[in-house]
Amino acid sequence: MAHQQITLRQLMTVAAGIVLAGAVPAAAAQSWAPEKAVEVVVSSAPGGSNDRIARTLQRIIQEQKLVPVPVSVLNKPGGNQTISRVYINQNPGDAHFMDIGNPTLIANTIAGRQQYTDFTPIALLVNEFTAFSVRADSPYTNAKELVAQLKKDPDSIAIGVSNRGGTNHLAMSLLAKAGGVDPRRLKIVVFKTNAEGLTAVLGGHIHVVASAVGTAVGQMRDGKTRIISVSAPQRMGGDLAEVPTLREQGYDVSLSNWRALVGPKGLSAAQVGYWEDVLTRVVATDAWKAILARYFWDGNFLRSREFGRYMESEYAQIKTIMTELGLAK
Repeated sequence: MAHQQITLRQLMTVAAGIVLAGAVPAAAAQSWAPEKAVEVVVSSAPGGSNDRIARTLQRIIQEQKLVPVPVSVLNKPGGNQTISRVYINQNPGDAHFMDIGNPTLIANTIAGRQQYTDFTPIALLVNEFTAFSVRADSPYTNAKELVAQLKKDPDSIAIGVSNRGGTNHLAMSLLAKAGGVDPRRLKIVVFKTNAEGLTAVLGGHIHVVASAVGTAVGQMRDGKTRIISVSAPQRMGGDLAEVPTLREQGYDVSLSNWRALVGPKGLSAAQVGYWEDVLTRVVATDAWKAILARYFWDGNFLRSREFGRYMESEYAQIKTIMTELGLAK
């Protein structure tokens, strides 16, 4: 029995040694941290939701000292948000370059401009909704009045969006379709940011802008614009408590936008894991929660794997919408 016990102990010791020996290189392979300045690239100009998300991340990461290197924000607007993504994919496998992802990444895939699968999903951060804003002295006080004019003469209403095929454009197109208007006849004007579209509304250059709620609220608070509806599934709170949803006005339309972090193609599991952990700490801060409340963003944090599945479902949904609207290639 003694000989048998010694043999078992020896076997267990050898087995444990094998396991530990195998674990050392595995642990080493899992280790990654940035060694140079990190760039968070934004596909639109300063002032919009994409830019605001990027600069909020930058501020919290640096204030909380969550990474050992500087983090900068680089705006590269243009090309219906393809330019910034071409830029980060010039650095494949390099997790020092990231982009603020949104549904336009999916829409550009469907339109044949870019493939969302050419990028590495890191994490989903927030969801937001579309606000439909007109100038405070506009004759349109609700969505029904706007749709009635669109039915009468689509060319008489200039509509601002920040990109073609993005959530705000799709929400406007779905509203038109629900009201019996051919979305392809809409007079769409594309701006670099939602903020630029709102400025155009104030200047009388366009009649309505479909933008992110968080960007639109400030002008409404100042009494310069009127938000005639939102694309949320139910009425929102705070400053938007008196704004009816599209559904409340008789249009079965509800669509959400999202903001995320994506990296260039070819990132390793260790690189993705590093940024997942950093972002997990970011979204737990009081500063992040305050920003969510201020801009009416819904926190919806998903790690890389879940975010990847989320984008797959988004692709199917958006492709169906864009096909129905005649916007798919």
